[in-house]
Amino acid sequence: MREFTFDVEYEAGADPVMDVFIEYPTLVAEAVHGGVTEDAFWYVERLIGPTAALDAVERLRLDDTVPTESVTETAGSATQYHDVLDRADNERVIYSHVEDIGDAESVQTLAGRYLPRGSLFCTSRREARHGWRIFLRSDEKVGLLYDALSANLRSGLSFRLGRLGEAEGWGHDSLGSISLPPTQRTAMRAALDHGYYRMPREVTLDDLAATLDVPRSTLSYRLRRAEERLVTGYLGETG
Repeated sequence: MREFTFDVEYEAGADPVMDVFIEYPTLVAEAVHGGVTEDAFWYVERLIGPTAALDAVERLRLDDTVPTESVTETAGSATQYHDVLDRADNERVIYSHVEDIGDAESVQTLAGRYLPRGSLFCTSRREARHGWRIFLRSDEKVGLLYDALSANLRSGLSFRLGRLGEAEGWGHDSLGSISLPPTQRTAMRAALDHGYYRMPREVTLDDLAATLDVPRSTLSYRLRRAEERLVTGYLGETG
C-alpha cells in the first residue's frame, strides 16, 4: 500500500465547522471515510473536547442549511444525512453520508475522481488544521489530486503537502479509544506543547501551572490522572 498525507488549513470565518475547532483549541476529531466517489461519500467522526464545542459541531452537522465540505470556489447543493451514534459530555461520534453532490468539490469527491476505488481515508482535525492520510493501492494519479487541491482551494484555505511513500505505522491501537476529560486533555496538551515531556524538560510544573492559571497541585493531579488513564488503557486494564 502507498500513503499520501497532506493538510488543509483554514482561516477563521472560512468554514463554520472548522471555526469551532479554531475557537476551542482542545477540541480534536478523528474520522474514517468510505464509499468515496465523485458524487458521494460517508464518514464516521469521533470528537473529543468541551461540551460547548461538541454541541456546536453537532448543531452544524444536523443543520441541512450548512454547506457540504466544499474546498474549492465551486459551490453546490447535496443530499446530507447525519446521525449522532454516541453522545457524552466530552465526546460525540457522528455518522455522515453525503450524496448527489453535483458541482461542489470536496477533498473526498476530488479523490473519488482521481484515486483508485477502495482507498482508505483517515482524517484528524485540531484548531485550524484538517489533516488527511490516504492509503491507496497505486499512487499513479496522486499528482492530479495534488494539482486539483493545491491550485483550486477557495479563499481562506491553504494546502500543505505531507508525504508520499510506502504506508507505514498503520494501526489504531488501544490509545485511540481512550477518552480524557476536557480538563485533563487541556493539561496534557499544554504540557506537551510547552516541552514538559521532553528530555530535558523545557518547562517546570510551576511555570506550566502559571501559564494555565491553575494551582500547581491541580495541574499535577490532572496530569497524573491523564497519565494513569493512558497507561492503564494502553495495557488493557480498566481505569
